[in-house]
Amino acid sequence: MDFSNIYLFSDIDGTLGVAGVGIPVRNYDAIRRFVRKGGHFGLCTGRWVTDITHFVRGLPVNLPCIINNGAAVCELPSGKILSSIPLPAQAMNYAREIAALDPCIQVIGVNESGYYCLSDRSDEKEAHLIRERFPVISWDTFEGPFLKFLFSCPSEQSEQLLSRARGLGHKDVCYTWSGMSFEMIPAGINKGTGLLSLCAARHIPRENTVFIGDSYNDREMFMTAGFPVCVAGTPKDLAGLCRMQVGECLSGAVADLIEWLEAHPEQLGARRLKSWGAD
Repeated sequence: MDFSNIYLFSDIDGTLGVAGVGIPVRNYDAIRRFVRKGGHFGLCTGRWVTDITHFVRGLPVNLPCIINNGAAVCELPSGKILSSIPLPAQAMNYAREIAALDPCIQVIGVNESGYYCLSDRSDEKEAHLIRERFPVISWDTFEGPFLKFLFSCPSEQSEQLLSRARGLGHKDVCYTWSGMSFEMIPAGINKGTGLLSLCAARHIPRENTVFIGDSYNDREMFMTAGFPVCVAGTPKDLAGLCRMQVGECLSGAVADLIEWLEAHPEQLGARRLKSWGAD
């Protein structure tokens, strides 16, 4: 079986694995098998590279990865950044305005060296967990170029606060929602645009791309990839954009997809993916 015409991209959180739990062994085994058969495997995630390498250690990633919600491309396992679109200089002021909307908002800034907690005023349990995970620094000492800002808040308030953030009229940025938190990225950028740019640069036929994801920041990727697939539990409005739904993340959703590919060799080959359908 030859997978050399297949370019498989996987989201990380809630799809490939779960932070604090890891990646199911089934996924490791299936991805290694896919690559041995000539397949190209990469990641398509909202994470910046400093929050990726430790989590996916041991995976045979042999395709440039789309990271930072489409704003950058990197190689793994080296972590080398191939391209990156930063936020505009005024993004710091925008982030301060959003932080002022509600004291529950915890702000995490991301630059080339990693993630930093810029808020230290809430006593909520979630805030303590954020401060334990990321170094706490002051707004004045956080240096650019700024790659993104994440805004963490109680899940029951996140959608309403996202709407208020979008209503501030900030130029040259946009806001993407994960279902629990939201983040600021450069305007006009998403995972779908990241895929289109990578396909153009590497001469990859878009119809030969497969993507598996689970959340709202995957919407444009579901609409762009040649064969979009979602994980069990994906919101219905997103699942409707996909050709197929597989099992749960921690049961090995990526392995489910690869096993389906292995069971349907007649569907493989150039310019065939967009006509696929599930059994």
